Amino acid sequence: MEWNGLKKIIGKAAPLIGSALAGPAGGTVGAMLANALGTEPEADAVAQAIQQDPGALLKIKQFELENEQRLREITFKTLQVELADKANARLEHKDSNMPAIIVWLLTTIAAGLTWGMFNTEIPEANKDVAFMLFGQVVTLWGASITYWVGTTRSSSDKSKMLGINRQQ
Repeated sequence: MEWNGLKKIIGKAAPLIGSALAGPAGGTVGAMLANALGTEPEADAVAQAIQQDPGALLKIKQFELENEQRLREITFKTLQVELADKANARLEHKDSNMPAIIVWLLTTIAAGLTWGMFNTEIPEANKDVAFMLFGQVVTLWGASITYWVGTTRSSSDKSKMLGINRQQ
């Protein structure tokens, strides 16, 4: 089991810990939690402790209350790093033609596949593969559009809110 897998179980009793376990800092928060429960710093050991000890979730809630500020700092720093990474990625690629080429290529492929799905009869044996391929291309196309259009504005706003400097 991964730390992310404990999110549902722990999140009901201690939402701050649950959300932190699901993020990039999950291993760090999980190790802190394991220490509080007196188990090995592994997700399986914590899960087993929760199953065997009816008071474990109460201990976890107590841990959350005692370490709320520290957990919030870890979550905040993780968010800062993620936002800085996104801002840096866009900044690094601002003068490159390759992202635009990739977006246009994926747009062309998605459009071609859409046209083909409606204008070509796909053999029954190949329908599953065709639908899977179409789904993957549309997902990648959507992600490429989101990278440049959808999240740029919100990431910029969050960066400003967090005080992350962006050079342009």
